[in-house]
This record gives sequence, structure tokens and C-alpha cells, in this order.
Amino acid sequence: MSDLDELDRLDVALYRRALVQPGVPLSVLADSMDCMVEELDKPTARLIEMGLLRIDEHETVTAVSPMLAEATVLGAEDLELGARRALVESRRNAIRRLVPDWNEAFVAHIPDLAVDVISDQTQIGNVLMHYADRCQQELLSVAPGRLPKTRIDSRTRIANLYTLRRGIKLRALYQQVALRDRHTRSYLTELADNGAKVRFATSVPGRSLVIDRDVALLPIPTADPSRHGLAVVREPNVIAWVIATFEQLWAEAQTLEDALSRGQEEAELDQTRAAILRLMAEGEKDEAISRRLSISVRTCRRQIADYMAQVGATSRFQAGVIAARAGHLDIPSSN
Repeated sequence: MSDLDELDRLDVALYRRALVQPGVPLSVLADSMDCMVEELDKPTARLIEMGLLRIDEHETVTAVSPMLAEATVLGAEDLELGARRALVESRRNAIRRLVPDWNEAFVAHIPDLAVDVISDQTQIGNVLMHYADRCQQELLSVAPGRLPKTRIDSRTRIANLYTLRRGIKLRALYQQVALRDRHTRSYLTELADNGAKVRFATSVPGRSLVIDRDVALLPIPTADPSRHGLAVVREPNVIAWVIATFEQLWAEAQTLEDALSRGQEEAELDQTRAAILRLMAEGEKDEAISRRLSISVRTCRRQIADYMAQVGATSRFQAGVIAARAGHLDIPSSN
């Protein structure tokens, strides 16, 4: 994120001053704000870049409507994004026209075994996407830990989203520890926004996918710790056991909404963190906060990151809003 992506407290103060004192030089605005003109160089540049200020040949400053600035600065980007989306959809449709041909050829080579173990990484991806495409009713997913980062796990994510977009039901069971990671929370929220039901348990068994209660896909370890194999299970008794375990855990698990709400309510704040959040909400930068509170910049950033993780915030702005609404900006008493 660049310095031009956000407005700090001085940027906003300059814009507001330009609103009440239109058509005056920057030096006049600086005097009325009790600051030096040089202090307004960066805020002025940011506001001009974002289309919120204009300076004419006489060096007089004029505030621009935020709506006009949005249309002027972001209009071209919106058009470009629209064109890119259209291109993506065109390519997606062209690729998907070949899905029936691929499925027909793939099915012809699938062995009719109760348990089939696959070790080739490309073949694993093909199997996952094959069953994601063939799923007609429901997908049950169990995922321990945080958002996985190995190749098979990233493919599991793609398979989940692809299945949801086809209107298939998805129930995903995660460990509560998953909510501590910002990227995992973002992914799970994406799943929920696409119609998935997401719940959390204190602990879960190994990763698994069950397709239409007919086939189970179970990652298995290999001699290479960085790679997983995949067991394709069609044995009805084994699948029944996997489903029964899933249903028991699901019945006792916590919903995504409850988990995020609880995370906000249980955010524990000490005096230092409350002071950090208050200064952050006032627009202070990390370096300024660390100086005022006599702490290191690393400590300041860690406290902010920990709070964002606890309340499920995906940006500093959202964290500030949550902190204000929850009363977390008030410094706790020492009693």
C-alpha cells in the first residue's frame, strides 16, 4: 500500500480547512492551522493526487467534492477493471467448454478401486478439480490449522470456491486457531459470502473432503515432507465413518458469526494497547505513537496486529472503528 492510499489526520485537517477558507493561498491555510507551509507539502501532494484539492496558477487552493474526485481519479480504473473482468469471463467460458471432454477422458482412466492412492502432484490437482466438477449435492470439508499453503491445499481452496459457484452446498469445519490468521479469516469470509456454512471446533481430525457422501479425498503423508499424496476412498463403510465423525463435530462446533463476535468481545486490552489504539484512531503514525509512549515501533505494530487478529479486522481503519464502538479506546484503570 502506498502513502497515497490513505489519508492521515493532517490531510483531513487541510481538506476541511480548504472547505471553510476557499480560494486562499496555501500559506494562509497553514497560518490558520498553526503550522508551517512546509508541513503541508506532503498532505497537499496526497490530496491533489487523490483529486481532492486543486491549486491554480495563482497558488490558491480549492477543495474538490469527494464524489467528483472519485469519479475523476477512479473512473478510468473502474473502466479498466470492467474490461479485465470481461476478458477473464471470456477466457473462463472458453476453458470450460472443454470440461466435458476432459471429464470423459479422465473417467475412462480412473481405476475402480475401494482405495486409490495418488502421489503425482499434477494428477492430485486433476482429481480434486474432477470431483469438484462432478459434485452434485454437497461437499463436506475438514481443515485443521490455518489456511494451508502447500500446493494440494491451495488446490483444495480452488475446488471449494469452484464448487460453491456452481450452487453446490458446502459445509467447512475448521479449527478455532484458524481465526488467528488474517489471510485465513479473509478466505473463510469469502467462502461464507459465496454461500458456504463455516464452523469451528477446538480440534479436528486430519484434512478431508467428502463429495456427495460417495467419495472421500484424504491427503496422506509421503517420504517428502513438502509433498502430500492423496487417497481416493470409495469404500462405503470408511466413508460412513468419516461422515459420522464430521457430523458429530459439526453439531458441537461454533458458527463463523459467533466465533468472530466472540473474538471481538474477548479482546483483552491493557493500558499500553488502549493508548496505542487511541493514538492510532487519531491518525498518528507508528513512529509517532512509539515516541509518545516510549515503546519500540516493533512493539507498537505487534500490539496493533494482535488486536486486529483478535477482533477480526482486515484494516487499521476497521480496527479503529471496532475499538471505538467497543469502548476499547478508553484507557483501563489500574484497579
